[in-house]
Amino acid sequence: MPLRLLALTLCVFCIGTAELLPGGVLPELADDFGVSIPTAGLLVAVYAATMMIGGPLVTGFTRKAPAKALLIGLMVVFVLGSALASTASSYGVLVAARIVCALTHGTFVAVSIVVAAGMVPPERTAAAVSTIVLGYNLATVLGVPLGTLVGQQLGWRSTFGALTVLSVAGAVVMCLLLPTVKAEETGSLRGELRAFRSAGVLMSILITVLATGGMFTLITYMVPVLKDVSGWSASAIPVLLIAYGVGSLLGNVVSGRIPAPSLLPALIGSLGVLVLVCLLFWWVSPNPVLAAGALFVFAFVTFVAAPGLQTYTLTQAFDAPTFSVTVSMSAFGLGAVVGSWYGGWVIDSLSLRSVAPAAGALVAAAALTALAWHAKVRAHAVAAAGAPETPGLLTTHG
Repeated sequence: MPLRLLALTLCVFCIGTAELLPGGVLPELADDFGVSIPTAGLLVAVYAATMMIGGPLVTGFTRKAPAKALLIGLMVVFVLGSALASTASSYGVLVAARIVCALTHGTFVAVSIVVAAGMVPPERTAAAVSTIVLGYNLATVLGVPLGTLVGQQLGWRSTFGALTVLSVAGAVVMCLLLPTVKAEETGSLRGELRAFRSAGVLMSILITVLATGGMFTLITYMVPVLKDVSGWSASAIPVLLIAYGVGSLLGNVVSGRIPAPSLLPALIGSLGVLVLVCLLFWWVSPNPVLAAGALFVFAFVTFVAAPGLQTYTLTQAFDAPTFSVTVSMSAFGLGAVVGSWYGGWVIDSLSLRSVAPAAGALVAAAALTALAWHAKVRAHAVAAAGAPETPGLLTTHG
């Protein structure tokens, strides 16, 4: 990995850990603030909702700022939010801290992806995106398991405090290693929004919302499932989360090697497999060993699909890369909101074990939507062969 990308990966690691961390300490948060597990799970939904709404707004206001200065400024805001979380005196204050951190998320990741993609030739775009996503993988391999362990031993506040210190270090490393990047040459915001007339962009966003919704239906509540359904002890959870992280890391490696022409078919295939994995997890969840194995497979397939969702959106809206990736991150955020709320509703209405097939149902909707879109794109390409292309809503770039 080029040294100039290490700084971005480290900072994305911090942001990814902050986003996912509540899922590892949900029982501790619920006990400390006297709320239910589904209510504590809303900390994920609040973060995601803020990212969904705030990401495009922050990107719109800062789109002409030099990339390095913008990234450093966003990290400073993130550090302040993380510090507030570590000292939160009430559930409401913690919610506010999550909002502050989430406001930086979409724009930071979007700018990082665009900067990384700009450093490589077009055929290496998927690999560059996977490099940034590696920060998320490391968050699941190291950040969340270690944060969970620290939270169990020293309290969840210590976890957020340690994350604050690491975020400061990430900002310093970024100052030292990231080269100065000029502000992206852009037209008006209205001009960039025209990219969203493309059906390819709109469909990529819809598929992302559905797929991410399914993923987060299980991800948000996997620790309670492992403890209360599979029977794992609290001390075993960090080890299981490390296994989850290793699976996600391997999935990310596979995703980065998918050639651009095969991106959409591979995405459809990975989502289809993920449906089966969710059903498998439901079936074996009462058995602790089999549940751990199914969780590893779930992580692997999830992170084969997730970078593909991001890359596909980027390829569909290359005329407005930063803004389109931010909107894609908002789609991820909306999916996380849907998933965490939906999972909580399933727990209250059915059972904790039922979150796995419920997750599979949303992923199946994403897979079928992607399959229908792929068929339409192919039919349009066949019909357009030998005839001039007519601009319109069906415009797509792959």
